[in-house]
Amino acid sequence: IRATPERLASGHKPGGPMRFDMALIRVGPRTSHLHTLDGKFVGQVCTIFSLPRQFGEYSRALAYIEWFTPFRAPDPSSRMRQVSHLAR
Repeated sequence: IRATPERLASGHKPGGPMRFDMALIRVGPRTSHLHTLDGKFVGQVCTIFSLPRQFGEYSRALAYIEWFTPFRAPDPSSRMRQVSHLAR
């Protein structure tokens, strides 16, 4: 998963667009429904970070996530489920 800000061109190095990957995130305890969307939500990873030691020891990186609405019923014509940005 990547979360990278826009890179501006510098000298001979070309710039690059910002990139914030989407993720399917399990919320809550694991269930036996591995092949369903139960308990899973879509999120966009905006930044990956770690806290200074004064806030405690964490063995894994932390992430700031922008959440999307729960999956809606499948669209009749495409049979795809839809989500949209969750209002702040």
